[in-house]
Amino acid sequence: MEPNPGPIALPSQLHIGAVVRDLDKTINYLSSTFGIGPWDIRERRYPKEQVVVGKGPFAYRVAFAAMGPIELELIEVVEGSTIHAEFLANKGEGLHHIGFRVPDLQQVEASLQRHGVGVTQSAFREGARYAYMDPSELGGITFEFTERTAG
Repeated sequence: MEPNPGPIALPSQLHIGAVVRDLDKTINYLSSTFGIGPWDIRERRYPKEQVVVGKGPFAYRVAFAAMGPIELELIEVVEGSTIHAEFLANKGEGLHHIGFRVPDLQQVEASLQRHGVGVTQSAFREGARYAYMDPSELGGITFEFTERTAG
């Protein structure tokens, strides 16, 4: 780690990710109670070959909805061992991470490594790559950085 590598500028657009046991039940509750929606629901599958850091294969369902300037992401683990499954087992449902979309994930990861922050899970799929940073150096806060190259 180099001495005082300087601050890393975070993008202003962010999302908040929450791990849930039942995606459909949570969406129904949030929609009927708070009017959150519409929801963009997708299933993500990552074979072992697409997992850079962490264990694979794994799959999860995700749902996204706007809440003013912030996007809410709900994550339901479908299979495999992920940091989301570990969070659910250890802490239960709840807020998991703060996420940012960045133009160059590799540059962000390198900058964070200079600050002594490692990656706990990362993977890629067609059009996107993501990395979750180790919260142990960040006051217990998990940051996710995503780079989208298409769509």
